[in-house]
Amino acid sequence: MAYMSFLFSEGFQTNRPKNMKTKGIILGFVCVSVLMTIFNAVYISRSILVHIIKETFSRSTEHNSRSFKEVSTTVTASIKSILSAKEFVITKSVNESIMKIYARSWNKVITPYASKYMIDGRNICSVLPLPSLLIFVLSLPKAKEERQAIRKTWGSVANRSHFFFNISTKIVFVLGQMADAGILQVLQDESNEYKDMVQIDFIESRYNLTRKMMHGLRWVKTYCKSIKYILKADDDTFINVARLSDYLLRDADINNDTIHGFMYRTGGTVLREGKYAVKEEELPSPRYPPYVSGTAYILPYNVISNMLDLAERLPYCPVDDAFMTGVLRVILDIKIKHTDNFTDMFQYHYNPCKFQSQIAVTNINTECMYLLWNLTTQEKDTDCERSKLYDKQICSIFG
Repeated sequence: MAYMSFLFSEGFQTNRPKNMKTKGIILGFVCVSVLMTIFNAVYISRSILVHIIKETFSRSTEHNSRSFKEVSTTVTASIKSILSAKEFVITKSVNESIMKIYARSWNKVITPYASKYMIDGRNICSVLPLPSLLIFVLSLPKAKEERQAIRKTWGSVANRSHFFFNISTKIVFVLGQMADAGILQVLQDESNEYKDMVQIDFIESRYNLTRKMMHGLRWVKTYCKSIKYILKADDDTFINVARLSDYLLRDADINNDTIHGFMYRTGGTVLREGKYAVKEEELPSPRYPPYVSGTAYILPYNVISNMLDLAERLPYCPVDDAFMTGVLRVILDIKIKHTDNFTDMFQYHYNPCKFQSQIAVTNINTECMYLLWNLTTQEKDTDCERSKLYDKQICSIFG
């Protein structure tokens, strides 16, 4: 009862017409009572419940175009979507329903991603042949060696479309800013030489990774309209381009609005402390939905616009892969496809038979990037039966 008293004291102190306030209290009481009764043993963020009630009131009285009945129907449908779960615990269905309720609470832009470019790279996708695949690499301004290693190894497919089974490909390195203003001219010179960089006006940090992704996708939407899909990769990831092309042409249903990658099926707990901390007001759900590893995944172009629009209407969440391919995906009903071969933690041993099936491996330093490229381009006909799945230690320096 103390908890219910808190909700009423926090949620209902507002000056409203008496009849509207009365109806709102009744609806709010019903919603909260049902939720607290069903989930009395389950943690559900207090802020969600208070926010639903507050939004019910405000929308009823402030938006004349929407009747109380319409608002009531929306909230009730949201509650029913939670109650439709087979088990009244934080299951996948319940967790996703909580996020959808929260998403409906916001009806205006609160996290804008109107990008300002220091290096705009506007011609990257306009050079013929127009690309259908964009390799989208997140990089740091100081990571020139990593960019060079990618350009000279697996990223070289951007200039050799015939190698990539007629999939026209471009590569773009997406960067933010650092406190050292002197590096800007160095980056501009690098961009003039390779014409494959975009620098966006925000400060690089772990907390800004989602911001980096969203600004990058805004750039893609603006300047790369010919593409069908994006391969997002980190700059310590090695892509087996032959296997990727085979996957795109044979295994992946590229006509579907589906995100492809290594999926964390159980999502994971939303941490409230530490370097991956997310505040309750940023994401009230106690768990992430299933999402794919951010080291490398395939994102269809035709989902970008909706993802951007929704992200601007939600509080900022700093865990980029869980937010992009988990939270946004669930709310927008975008499908997800898991493949075991998409991400593997590289341990500085190379197994040619295993690697033939791998699309991506991560935790790669520049030394290993070159060695892996040489091995994958030279050892194309390994006899796996005779090799007995042997391993070769190929890197002496750990990244």
